[in-house]
Parts: sequence; C-alpha cells; structure tokens
Amino acid sequence: MFESDNVCLICSKEQPRHTSEQWAVCSKKLIELGIMRYCESCGLTKPAEGVHDRCEKCGEKYPFSNH
Repeated sequence: MFESDNVCLICSKEQPRHTSEQWAVCSKKLIELGIMRYCESCGLTKPAEGVHDRCEKCGEKYPFSNH
C-alpha cells in the first residue's frame, strides 16, 4: 500500500495527509492496479499477496481482480 517512508504510490502524499475522500480515490486505484485487495464480504482493504488471497478479517478467499 505504502512504501517504507509512508508515501502513497498513487498520489505521492504521506499517508497521514490523506483526507478520507483522497484515500477513497487512491485506494480504488490501488485495487484496480492489483496492488491492494478488497473483500466484498466485510469491506477490508489489504495489500495483495498473490493470485488468490484470504481476507484476514472474515476468512473469505477472493481471487485477483481489477474491478
């Protein structure tokens, strides 16, 4: 999601400087690029780890997608 120095890969802002609206836009782009995964069951967004990831919150398995 963010590099080690907490800079957003999409807009290059530091993580704490995102408003909720800005984070929504950046998060959607990260999901579309396959960098992040979104669980439709519980809403958790997390870094992508492989072709198939399991949600850490609810345990659902979801495939890689660029929705």
